[in-house]
Amino acid sequence: MKFLHLAEHIYHRPWFITPESHASIRMVFERALTTDLRLEDSPLADLFPQRKSLVIDSDGIATIHILGPLGKGLSKIEQSCGATSFESIRADYEHALTAGAVGCILHIDSPGGTVTGTPEIADLLASDRLPCVAYTEDMIASAAYYLAAGTRGIVATQSASVGSIGVYIPWMDTSAQYEREGLRPDPIVNTGGDLKALGFGGSLTAAQRTHLQESVDASFGEFTAHILAHRMVPASAMRGQVLSGSGALAANLIDAIGDMATARALLVSTLSR
Repeated sequence: MKFLHLAEHIYHRPWFITPESHASIRMVFERALTTDLRLEDSPLADLFPQRKSLVIDSDGIATIHILGPLGKGLSKIEQSCGATSFESIRADYEHALTAGAVGCILHIDSPGGTVTGTPEIADLLASDRLPCVAYTEDMIASAAYYLAAGTRGIVATQSASVGSIGVYIPWMDTSAQYEREGLRPDPIVNTGGDLKALGFGGSLTAAQRTHLQESVDASFGEFTAHILAHRMVPASAMRGQVLSGSGALAANLIDAIGDMATARALLVSTLSR
């Protein structure tokens, strides 16, 4: 059942993620299928960087690390392979509050992740219960940018990648494969249930495609509404592209180009607000 759950999310659910990173997730999943590799026995975890634990320094500044693909309810093996669960971010945030932290730096290196769970964590980080700024020296993209947009500021290095504001469903039309195998899908659904067997047989009807398009557009609308509630970002910077350094600054995707010290100084400057 775990494989079925993963397959549904990978192939049929909307994502806030860069296409390259989604392709990597799909490649690992398909390798596991073709080699009959059990996820819990996978040696792949040894190849990925590991997310660091929450740190609170002597000045009460917490650092929460947000690493790799993001998702809700991730397994231990998924997290050991470099992903971060939304539950872990929430737990670190609440722990920092309980421990008396006065502010937080979100140290992000993430291409994004699933739509499910992203808005809720973004709202938490924007709630100002614990003032936050976001910092990256690598990537803040898609869902990760959704999380960063509501903070008090975003700092990135000149060579970092920022943006990828968008959402998509990685649909793959497999109807030609069915035809080659001599299969002719013919689902029987209840009268009026034209969306019930969505995608069964590898292709989409016009009504099914319209339904999925509306779903993607609705998620994108929520994404951009969250950004625009906190930052003035032009529509030209929200076409799904990734910008670096000066380009991200010019588009107001970030507030400064700098290092961790720059992010810390920005956070400290906002604590008196």
